[in-house]
Amino acid sequence: MVLAVAAGCSSAPETGQWVGDLVTASDYEAVAGWVPGATSLSRDHAHSGRFADRIDAEHTFGLTFQLPLNQASVHALRGLDVEAWTYFSSLKSGGALQVQVWAHGPGQDAKPLYEEQLNLREQVTDSCHWTQVHRRFTLPDNLPGDANLRLFIWGNPSTKPVYFDDLRVKALE
Repeated sequence: MVLAVAAGCSSAPETGQWVGDLVTASDYEAVAGWVPGATSLSRDHAHSGRFADRIDAEHTFGLTFQLPLNQASVHALRGLDVEAWTYFSSLKSGGALQVQVWAHGPGQDAKPLYEEQLNLREQVTDSCHWTQVHRRFTLPDNLPGDANLRLFIWGNPSTKPVYFDDLRVKALE
């Protein structure tokens, strides 16, 4: 009886709360061999497993995750809750996780419909160890479902290596 009462008192999550949809998660282990030309994939440092994504003087951009918005979640995607681990080889390192939405199709403007970033330096206070980073992104209401969601790390520019691993992106309703 108590269980029925407790279950009856539960409510739906508020707008902007995670509802359980996992947009993507990557520890970069499955990327090796599947993505041709994945030169930013590195075995130098990894938070888990053997691989991490890397930006440095030769790799301005890391691997890109890309998926149409209407395939990213079974619910209307209102935002993203992003968490990952990063490793700065030096406090002179820098970089950001870029979150972008681009229009799909020919003749579209050459600029994103939406763009924000998680500036890694704002959350990393020390070098030579792994730091968990986190940010929530709120997407505009007017994005078309066939627009492409893109996520990648970017070294603006980073001359000292930055490693990125164990990315988890959850849908916000």
